[in-house]
Amino acid sequence: EGNIVTTNIALKRLAKLGAESGCEGIIIGMLQSGMEPNVVSYTTAIGACATEPKNPSLAYEWLKRMRSRNVKPNFKTYNTALSACLDGKLESTVIGSKIATEMLADVELELREGINGPADAYSDLPDAYTKVLARDLMKQLRENWRSGDINMAVAKATLRVPLLKLVDFEKSEAIARIKEGRAEEARKAKEAAAADEEEDEQTSKDEVELEFSSVVNLHKDGRRFIEV
Repeated sequence: EGNIVTTNIALKRLAKLGAESGCEGIIIGMLQSGMEPNVVSYTTAIGACATEPKNPSLAYEWLKRMRSRNVKPNFKTYNTALSACLDGKLESTVIGSKIATEMLADVELELREGINGPADAYSDLPDAYTKVLARDLMKQLRENWRSGDINMAVAKATLRVPLLKLVDFEKSEAIARIKEGRAEEARKAKEAAAADEEEDEQTSKDEVELEFSSVVNLHKDGRRFIEV
């Protein structure tokens, strides 16, 4: 643990300088030495991408890399990655929208299943800074369509949607929505179980009637045999 703390401090120094390749080299060295980078390591590497000149593509690549190592991003990781997308370019806005979508998916999962550990290290729930960044990306998107880089209607129907959801996110409302969804799922499950039970009862009734009919027919056949 002491080694990773020291290494993360070295990463932070490089990230402040925007030394993307230096951060990448340190993380590769960690992996080669058997030291697994943690969420702080990856978030710091993404921080290098958020300095000028910004590199949103590499920031998004780091998100994919950490997930491939089973390291879960937290809200600080997402905030840093969103910050890296604020360079005015449509391509960066597209990446920012993707990051927002992935953050929302992790938020949904957290609200359903909870987290194992302190919120400061493990939570994905948007904070005030997340909303500031999402608003800034929405402004950037507006400039993108004003510049003719993207159709306004398309932008509003696609890229803007997850960014607006981050801006409008309220934990209490999200929890209430999930509870309503669970209640609806329970209701449907109960209705399905009742339908299955009714079907089973009808099947049993049909089987009894069939058995009774067979006995009656057998009795009739026996009487005919005796009469003959």
